[in-house]
Amino acid sequence: MSMQPSSCNLRQATVGKAGIDSLGKNGMDEPMKQMRLALPLMLAVLLITGTSCVVPSGKQTAGLSRMTAPMQRVTLYPLEITDTLYNPGMGFADFHFGFDHPPAPGTYPRSTVAYFRWSWADLEPAEGQYAFDLIDRTIEQAKARGERLAFRVMSEYRSGSPAWLLAKGVPAIAVGGGRFPDYNNPIFLDYHEKLIKALGARYGQSPDIDHVDIGSIGCWGEWNMACCQGVERQCQQYFPTEDVQIMITDWYFKYFPQVPLVMLHNGQLLYATGRGAGWRGDCFGDYGYFGPDWNHMEQAYPPVLQDPVIAAAWTRGPVQFEVCGVMQDWEDKGFDIDRILQQGLDWHVSVLNAKSSPVPARWRSKVNEFLKKIGYRLVLRTVSHPADVRVGPAWTLQTEWENIGVAPVYRPWPLAFRLRNATDDVVAQWTSRADLKQWLPGPRYQIEDTLRIPAQIASGVYRLDVAVLHETGGSALVELAIEGKRADGWYDLSAITINQ
Repeated sequence: MSMQPSSCNLRQATVGKAGIDSLGKNGMDEPMKQMRLALPLMLAVLLITGTSCVVPSGKQTAGLSRMTAPMQRVTLYPLEITDTLYNPGMGFADFHFGFDHPPAPGTYPRSTVAYFRWSWADLEPAEGQYAFDLIDRTIEQAKARGERLAFRVMSEYRSGSPAWLLAKGVPAIAVGGGRFPDYNNPIFLDYHEKLIKALGARYGQSPDIDHVDIGSIGCWGEWNMACCQGVERQCQQYFPTEDVQIMITDWYFKYFPQVPLVMLHNGQLLYATGRGAGWRGDCFGDYGYFGPDWNHMEQAYPPVLQDPVIAAAWTRGPVQFEVCGVMQDWEDKGFDIDRILQQGLDWHVSVLNAKSSPVPARWRSKVNEFLKKIGYRLVLRTVSHPADVRVGPAWTLQTEWENIGVAPVYRPWPLAFRLRNATDDVVAQWTSRADLKQWLPGPRYQIEDTLRIPAQIASGVYRLDVAVLHETGGSALVELAIEGKRADGWYDLSAITINQ
């Protein structure tokens, strides 16, 4: 039986031929004698190692499996795609669903995150009565749009801290359109912990929450006193001490154990990132938005990133930015969009909140390319498995992966494989040992999973699929940067023959 070289990677055979050529050159007077000595050894090598057959996904045939020896492995190289991927935990944010005036279709990228900021008074209008219905309704609206919810709690903005709380004796100063409370007051702290605890009990392990923005403190929950014009001294007296800031930060870690957290750049950033939070910048793109002498992109963010703990925060928690003004302001002020977007990638951004304001038309293509690099982007480079597998004995499935995005996954999503029969029924499924949260951009990750075929599986040819699943381990969740995606979100890889 002859094997066609076009269907197999005959690396071992090529080495054997090189050996023969070498023998011919080294001993022209006795070529036949040396070749006879070498051939048994070369044949033994080929029988032991087998060949590595490469067949495009969906095109491997049962005939090929029958032609292959049981010890041989099939190696595949999935084809990479360059499409924009819309995955959870990365991409553009939909800010309050456009505040009831969303951008026209085609003027703002499809979003994956719904970002909301609520005042404490919104979330607890009466003592102990939490507005879970407001949050649940927003979650359902977000899910209908293919988004997950991210939110911040504010204690100063318009109504800010609830009136019933202030009536208990919590001092507050009128600032702008709201009231700045005494953050060190024990009554404020007692009830604020109760609020964070109640929210965490309901949403602290929810897969519907993309991330939580650790706010709670200062003007707009931004850990500052920028709204205190004319009453700076009074605000300074009410601003929380460092111990109180850390205590409030700890509540978020305690009550939101499974949800990614982000800390604003001027909050307790070193402490929070040391505990695993990511960071957030609220004036991304500012290269002179407020004036020519100071800007966030050069004077605010780089100094804090000099600390190695903060600089490495993106490896454990997401980086989330909110644009300064809107993108149209950038164009009007002559900002360099290429410089801005590249800096975001250099800082490993996962989510960009452009405030649901239209992207300037001439920049849309640049933003689309940015979306292909933001967050994580998982490419399956190789798949290797036996061509034939028997029911019972263990066998190995080897895969090699690369994250070509700028950030890792921040959720414990399981990587899974499954087998489908000729009628498309799933007959077996396995969870990989891979930890996707460890897949940083740069290196390739080689995963070897040891699997067994269940006893009830009949002999035959099956399809092998792969998927990154929802936290619950149910449906497929993440789009991969490879071809072969099925309607159910799994990716068709190969054929494998099962023998009883």
